[in-house]
Amino acid sequence: MQNNSTNQCDHALPATTAPVVNDLRPVMTGLSPAFRESTTGEVHLSRERDGKLSEDHSFFHLPLHWISKTAKNGEAMVLIPTIEAGYWRSTGFIAITKIIRLPLDS
Repeated sequence: MQNNSTNQCDHALPATTAPVVNDLRPVMTGLSPAFRESTTGEVHLSRERDGKLSEDHSFFHLPLHWISKTAKNGEAMVLIPTIEAGYWRSTGFIAITKIIRLPLDS
């Protein structure tokens, strides 16, 4: 009876690795989290509770008519369906659904 280990190749496939980008700050430079009402085009930058610009998408300080559900403490929980999240850039609003095709700077 032949040993199975003698039938196996002695060489292994080379390991391939792709670089992992952990710091997205260079990619996100110039982009500010924002929300847009898709039927009117109205855009609001994302703000923290204290009113400062936020680095994340938060619902603080959005227009009341954009909110469809609030928590018992009055904080926004759900936005109306026509609101889309994205990023504001000096050239305009970029919806998250289109973020994979960021416009290139000239």
